[in-house]
This record gives sequence, structure tokens and C-alpha cells, in this order.
Amino acid sequence: MLSKQIFVTGHKSPDTDSICTSIAYAKLQELQGVNAIPVRAGEINKESAFALQYFKVEPQPLVTDLYVKVGKAVRRDIPPLPVSASLKDAAQWFAAYHPEEAPVVDGERFVGVVAKAALADEFIKTVTGEELSRIKDLVYMPETVFSPAHNGHDVPKEGHYVVVDGDRYIGMICAGCVEKADKQQVMLVDHNERKQIIDGIEEAEIVSVVDHHRIGGTLMTEGPIFILFRPVGCTATIVTALYEQAGIAVPKQIAGLLLSAIISDTVLFRSPTCTEEDKEAAAKLADIAGVDIQTYGMEMLKAGANVSDLTPDQIVHNDMKEFSDGVHTFTVAQVQVMDTSDLLAQKNELLAALERLRASKDFSASFLMITGIIEEATNFIFAGPMEEVVAKAFSKDVVEQEVFLPHVMSRKKQIVPPLLDAMK
Repeated sequence: MLSKQIFVTGHKSPDTDSICTSIAYAKLQELQGVNAIPVRAGEINKESAFALQYFKVEPQPLVTDLYVKVGKAVRRDIPPLPVSASLKDAAQWFAAYHPEEAPVVDGERFVGVVAKAALADEFIKTVTGEELSRIKDLVYMPETVFSPAHNGHDVPKEGHYVVVDGDRYIGMICAGCVEKADKQQVMLVDHNERKQIIDGIEEAEIVSVVDHHRIGGTLMTEGPIFILFRPVGCTATIVTALYEQAGIAVPKQIAGLLLSAIISDTVLFRSPTCTEEDKEAAAKLADIAGVDIQTYGMEMLKAGANVSDLTPDQIVHNDMKEFSDGVHTFTVAQVQVMDTSDLLAQKNELLAALERLRASKDFSASFLMITGIIEEATNFIFAGPMEEVVAKAFSKDVVEQEVFLPHVMSRKKQIVPPLLDAMK
């Protein structure tokens, strides 16, 4: 019998490292006998889609939250009463089960409930000699009914409630049932900050974290877990080493995905976050995947750099991450392009989109890195009252909510740390 299924996921607004490395790490777990499947926390960008298509790998399923669902906690062992049931049948049902209302069906179709209190009224009729009601005459539709897709935390603390799929009776749910339900186990790759994790992580169980970013936020676990952080340019480099450590050969398709992640995160080794270990891992993976690093790398980066069909709102959400220093919560998105001129020509539209994003969740600020791959520089624009912070962070004069940052390509190393320092 297989163990409980474990999700392996990257961060929200996933980049190529999150998409490809979650697939690769899940495969490593599977090859070691763990029942792990990769999932994704958002839509796949063009660069990641290119890598998946190139190496003929299906994208992982989308998971938008990890909340315990009613369908996972529902009691399916509580049978319904048929609408043709007798009062005696109903009395026996209430004697066997605890809910104050009994579900009633016509065939498989849920038609309502009968209250336990109604049977007391019928007993009085037997004393007074009145004609007894039939079950179908006592049925009414309850105010609250749940479906399997509803969140378990929405179930009231008191009482039992009917669960239906469409109009088909499934079972009954209570708050106690939700508390007893198994939590979804999750392995995190390429992130660890709570705001970047799939919603509902507080109702799930984190069992491991493999990452190359700062340790941030208020991530807590109920018990000890496997954690591996390394200061390299890409999580895929760490996972490649884990394959070697386990003595497991990297499958050809997986090698292609891991290589794609390294190329993406290091911008084909141009990023200051790139290490010799990243380059060595990439060389090994390229040999297994059967591709030339420079040729394939430029093809992939060009595929991701084409943002001509994206709206300003889509651009400011591209590869977006949330950060917090405990007081300020802000977002930093990034687009990497071959030529920045087209994006800079629509700067006003991008600033307006950034402000919509900022205002939508009351962020302190929303930033966008417009990074030129060839130029190896970033135009950094933002919405929110952050002129002084940005000027202090980068020792630059802010002009129309923008600073130009030569030799800046890395969010995690060159953007977020100075911003957080300047906010102190």
C-alpha cells in the first residue's frame, strides 16, 4: 500500500526554477520510494513552457490552496433516509447516529432533512390519536449545506451538516471531522517565506524545504523536518547534488529541466548569484540532456523574453514575490528581455498597473525589475511612497519612480537585501 501522497511545490507566480525543480525533486523522491507528485502554485510562464515542451514533459497540476477540504473530512458512513422511510425507520436512524437532522434522499437525490424534534411531535400525536405524518411531509431544506470542494474551516463548530455533490448526497460533516482529517504533506522547493507559499499552508504539513534564498517570514513546523539551504544560484543545482548523493542517475528529461532552471536563474551564468557549482552542474546536465548550453540557453531565454502579448497587469505579476520586514509588505516582480526599450515606452501604463496591484492588497509598495539580458542592467520602477527608501537602498536619485541599475540582475541578491536594509 502506498504511503500518503506528498505534494512537491515551488512558489506562487512560479519561475522556471520552481516549475522544473519541483518536477525533478518529486521524481527523485519517487525513485527513492516516496509517493510524491509535483504541483504548481500558479500559471506557467513562457520560458518554463518552452523548457517543458522542449524536453517533452507534461506540466504538473495547479494547486491554488492547501486548506483541508470538506470532501477529505466528510463522514461517508452516515446513510440517508429514503423519502419513503417510515417514522420507525427515522427513529431507528436517530438512535444510531448523533446529528439532530437526518438527511433524506429520493433515489440518490438529496431532498432535505428531517429534524429529530419532529419525531417528538409525532409521538404526541400517538397519544392524542391524531393522524401521523409521513416522512416526506416532515422534510425541509436546511439553511447550510456543504459541497466536497468547500473549505473545512468554514464548517460551524457546533452541529452536523449535509454534504452534497450537485444534488447527490455524499455524507455529513462536523468541525470535529475536519480536525481529525489528515493534513496534506508538502515539500517546498525554491522558497520558504510564508507569503510565497500556496495559501492554506497552516492547514498542511511541511515535511521538507530545499532552497537557495534567504530564510524569511515566520515559517513554523510542528516537528523536525528536512531542510537544505545552500548559497548557490539555483535550487536545481542543489537537487542535482541530491541525485548524486543518493547515487541515482538523473533521467534525460529531468536533466533538461534542471539545466533549464539553472540557465534561467543565473541568466545563462550572467547573474552575480551564479557560482562555479552552478556552472559545473549545468555542464553535467547538458551532457545528459544532449544539448549545447549556449545554443539551448539563448533559445529558452528568448522564448521567455517575448512579453509583447502580455498586458501591463500581466507584466507586473510576472515572477512576482511578496516580501515583508514585519512592518512593510511589498512585491517585487521581474521581466527579463533582450531589449528593454519596448517596455520602457509603456512605463506609465506599467506604473498604473503597479499601483493597481499595490492598492489591491494594501502593499506598502510594488516594484518591477525590467532586466536587459544583453545589457546586464535593470530599470527599477515602483508604485507606493518609496522614493526615499529606493534612493537610500541604491544610492541613486529617483526620477519619475524609476532608477537605472547597471550590472543588477538578481532580485534575491541585489534588490531585496538593500531594500530591506533601507526600510529599517
